[in-house]
Amino acid sequence: MSPLFDGPADRDTLADAAPPGTAAAGDYPSTDDPLAEMERLIASGAREAAFAHAAAEAATWTAGRRTPGLAAALGRCLIDMGEPARAAALIEPLVAEGSAGTGALTTMARALGLCGRHQEALSLLNEASFLDGRSTEVLLALGLARLTADDIPRAIGDFERVLRLATGESDTDINARAEAHFRLGECWASMDEVARAARHFEAAQAHDPADLRGATIRLAEIAAAGPPKRASAAYVRALFDGYAPRYDTHMTGALAYRGPDILRDVATRAGLSASEQYAGIDLGCGTGLSGAAFRAFCATLTGVDLSPRMVAVAEASGHYDRVIAGDLLAFLAAETESSCTLAIACDTLIYLGDLAALFSGLARVLARGGWFVFSTEKSDAAEGGYAIGPTRRFRHTAAYLQDMAAAHGFEIGAIETAILRTEKRVAVESFVGVARRR
Repeated sequence: MSPLFDGPADRDTLADAAPPGTAAAGDYPSTDDPLAEMERLIASGAREAAFAHAAAEAATWTAGRRTPGLAAALGRCLIDMGEPARAAALIEPLVAEGSAGTGALTTMARALGLCGRHQEALSLLNEASFLDGRSTEVLLALGLARLTADDIPRAIGDFERVLRLATGESDTDINARAEAHFRLGECWASMDEVARAARHFEAAQAHDPADLRGATIRLAEIAAAGPPKRASAAYVRALFDGYAPRYDTHMTGALAYRGPDILRDVATRAGLSASEQYAGIDLGCGTGLSGAAFRAFCATLTGVDLSPRMVAVAEASGHYDRVIAGDLLAFLAAETESSCTLAIACDTLIYLGDLAALFSGLARVLARGGWFVFSTEKSDAAEGGYAIGPTRRFRHTAAYLQDMAAAHGFEIGAIETAILRTEKRVAVESFVGVARRR
């Protein structure tokens, strides 16, 4: 999926995020004040105040202060918030007067593409390529536009040109090569050229050992490799950092997400009681939707999430006593033995394939009789108990979940099938489970 031209992305992709290696909102220290305030407002969840701040900043720009870098950075913030039309309106005056640089042009093209104005976006990208035909940022954006428009041959040409230009060992060139190889993999995969796609995804991995783009999952998806044990931390962190500003509105609105409420209801039927006031941990807490659903059950509640931006929003929600930015397995390893009585993992297992390390960590941290409530996407049959689904998330079988629980000292109290959300108007079947530590 293209970060330039797709509509609101499902939460498993980087579709609405800038390509890895390109400038992000925080990369403009020379215009730090207005940008820092924008980031602060986004982190606190003050959407309307953030919109007003961007509009007020634009209204006060003079010829001396209206810098393309600042306009592009604020525009990216607005896109992250799911407001591409506002981003386009912010940058449009620079385009109209001819003072937009390539960064502002590519940001506005991305905004226009997200608004469905693909031809206008392509026109801007062509203009940017005339301004700097050797800019790998522009060529990557142009290739993505053409890939989205199914102009595969010219998209391949753009990405191949990036590889010819980005031959150095700077971070910029390495990132450009990784991105070009990843997108070439997508080009060839779209034409069912699995061997060629696999070669480029493997090359993307070589240039991006942290697997920021999820090439390992793409290799499994096209059946060129077996499923990994988990999605890479860098991939998940980048995904949710880009998604955080609009996560709640997109999930509960466009995707009709009801996961935390369904999880709470299933757990309550299994015997979880608000009168017990548990010591709770929310694994993969996101922005705090599960915290809102389970806070009344907890005397204390700790959230942990890989994404610093998600953590900032969760802290602002007021549902948690503490929120930690980090890997959940490392968090479990550092927690005091038998210190918790309730663990929540709502739509977290979909980024983990092999669950042995998770159940092992929970067996150490949860006191005897402690509860583990979780959800994952449903698989009816998968070799080894888990597989990559068509949305690039892990799915698990009921038998695998039961086996993992039994092997680590848990007793399954319930595994129910439920619809936690829809994606592209298709219901996503999930398992909702409740287990207790023996």
